[in-house]
Amino acid sequence: MLKFVYRFLIAIVILAGITEVVLRVKYGFCNSPLYVSDPDFEYIYAPNQDVKRFGQVLRTNSFSMRNEEVLPTDSLVILLIGDSVVNGGSLTDQDSIASTLLEKRFLKDFNKRVRVLNISAGSWGPDNIAAYLKKYGTFKAKLICLVTSSHDAHDIMSHQSPVGVDPGWPNKQYKVALYELWDRYRWIFFYYLDTLFLTPEPDKKEEKIAIVKPDVTDSAHVEADAKAVADTVEAKKLNEAGIRKPGLVFNPGYEQIYDIAQQQHIPMFIYLHPEISEIDLGHFNDQGQEIIAFAREKNIRLIDEFQFGASKARYRKMDVVHFNSGGQVFLADNLYPLFQEYLNLRK
Repeated sequence: MLKFVYRFLIAIVILAGITEVVLRVKYGFCNSPLYVSDPDFEYIYAPNQDVKRFGQVLRTNSFSMRNEEVLPTDSLVILLIGDSVVNGGSLTDQDSIASTLLEKRFLKDFNKRVRVLNISAGSWGPDNIAAYLKKYGTFKAKLICLVTSSHDAHDIMSHQSPVGVDPGWPNKQYKVALYELWDRYRWIFFYYLDTLFLTPEPDKKEEKIAIVKPDVTDSAHVEADAKAVADTVEAKKLNEAGIRKPGLVFNPGYEQIYDIAQQQHIPMFIYLHPEISEIDLGHFNDQGQEIIAFAREKNIRLIDEFQFGASKARYRKMDVVHFNSGGQVFLADNLYPLFQEYLNLRK
């Protein structure tokens, strides 16, 4: 019996050792992109990093951008600003993000070094971005492109940095990969446990929608009424689906970025990217409409991603807003002719 216990313990140690090595070598555990806190814009990737995580390379320069170093000789500069949609995070390789694709394409097509500076961080709102630009400047930019989504309308800074507090924003490397796996990703285990086994099937409640019915009883009108009710309920659900941030007012960062562009005479446009619930809805939700109204009020050009054929196939699996690698190519393809237009570059 004692021999069996010893063998079992040895097997556990060997299995843990193998798992530790696989997590480190194959998946990049204990080699996570790190963050730093900032009093002005809460947090950002730490500068001068070069890490490989989940098979994807992530590099930052001295300004924490996902770019090569900015040089004094860089004369054609575009600021591509936003949140994790622009940043890509550790699940998108450096060579696959739109900013890298665009720089390479300009170099190939025009033999010019056009810098597309990726100023972004996960869960940033426009006010985070505005604070960054106020602190570091606009790097002699010829154009500002703000990539934003509907939930950014109320994603307002709390000035409570999650760095070193929330496992998703680490400020130092874990020393044991198995502990990192548990500390950062145990929620996935509990999510599936709860979803598949513990959560009871919710009761379906009928939504009561007031409609005016025609004074007829033929089947065509009855079917039309039924479809109108179903469509209205579905539209209401989709409008309220997706990401909702707690801000009570419209994010002041939009106007702050606009003011920076105006003061420095830099052309600017907004690229509005939908969440998957909005793709199902067929248009932007009420938060997105606030952004559209702001752009109209300030006479800011707004590019609606729906005009390019937004598709859920370009999003990561089990994700509501982030592009996969194909989506980053899609974003770069959409922005390239616009950037050419503003820089007045012709083949």
